[in-house]
Amino acid sequence: MEKVKERICIGGTFWPLHRGHRTLLEEAFRIASTVYVGLTNDRMAGEMREREVAEYGVRYEMLGDYLDELSGRYGVTYEIQPLSDPYGPTLTGDYDGIVVSEETEKTAIKINEERLRGGLKPLRVHKVKMVLGAKGSPISSTRIMKGEMNEEGETPEGGK
Repeated sequence: MEKVKERICIGGTFWPLHRGHRTLLEEAFRIASTVYVGLTNDRMAGEMREREVAEYGVRYEMLGDYLDELSGRYGVTYEIQPLSDPYGPTLTGDYDGIVVSEETEKTAIKINEERLRGGLKPLRVHKVKMVLGAKGSPISSTRIMKGEMNEEGETPEGGK
């Protein structure tokens, strides 16, 4: 019997969109009937970090292009929703699961605590291992913006 597909949520800033993000998003599409992607709004994206982040419209378009590709490959629909806080609609929405990285698993645990307090079923947490770059450290947007690696995790000649 085929496993029932889930309504999956995932969230982030996705800037720049790197191999780690693509791995998370692909996992969401692999297991989902519908993927709900929370994309941090400009205020939240700016408050959460010191590095430069492209404005929401630019990130929305770039992310949408990649999600279109995944949607075609997996036959799964998606919806991008603006996020103005770390939890977004996950506290009240009708979702089955959430895809997170090892780094963001703590947020999923908090979401489930709040869902239970609110009388909702907890989300099934699908944790994806951090994607490592060429030198064995996790691929991260901050490292990319510092020039320590590119979106694929490759380091420049003489890089750190």
